Amino acid sequence: MLKISQDKLNDITWCRCFINEQIPRETEFNMQLLQTSEFFDSIANIVHRETQEHKNHLDLTVSEVHVYRNAGDLDFGGSEFKPATTDPVKPEKNDPEDDYGWWKLKSGIYKAVFNEKIKQSDQTTAFVSLHEHAKKAGILSNEGFVRNEENGRLSFNFFVPESGCNIKENARIASIFILIE
Repeated sequence: MLKISQDKLNDITWCRCFINEQIPRETEFNMQLLQTSEFFDSIANIVHRETQEHKNHLDLTVSEVHVYRNAGDLDFGGSEFKPATTDPVKPEKNDPEDDYGWWKLKSGIYKAVFNEKIKQSDQTTAFVSLHEHAKKAGILSNEGFVRNEENGRLSFNFFVPESGCNIKENARIASIFILIE
C-alpha cells in the first residue's frame, strides 16, 4: 500500500503535478499501484497490446499533434475562461506507400492526443509520464496526475527543443500508471 502524505503532495519536485481540489492538511492517502492486467479492460483503442502492456503501466501512443495558435484567457472565477486554440499538424509520409506518416516538429510547444481512451472510476487516479524514448529524443513534458477529457481521451502538452523532433504516427510517447484508493 502506497501512503502519500499531504507534505509529499505539496512537494512539487516529488510529485510534479497539480491538484485541483483543496485537501485538508491531516488527510492521508492510501493508494495502490494497479497491475496493468487490473485496469486493462478500462482502456480502449490500444494499438498493439504486446508492445504497450507492461507489469504496472501501459504505453500511450500519439494519435494527433496540435500546435498552439491563439492565446487562451484565464481569470480567477472562470467565467471569462477561454481555452487556447490549436491547429492540427498534418503528418507527412516519407514514401507514398508508407502506412504511417511523421510529424516533423520544429522547436515549440505542442499538444499530443493519445489513441487510447480510458474510463476512470472515482476510486482511481491516472498518472502520465513521458516515455523513455521520448525523453531520449529530446522531448520535455510535465509528468503528473491527469483527468479524462469529456470524451474519455487523454492528452498532454510537450516541448520540442531547438533541434526539433520527428514523431511517427502511433509512436509510444507516454506511459500511464493507475493508482487506486
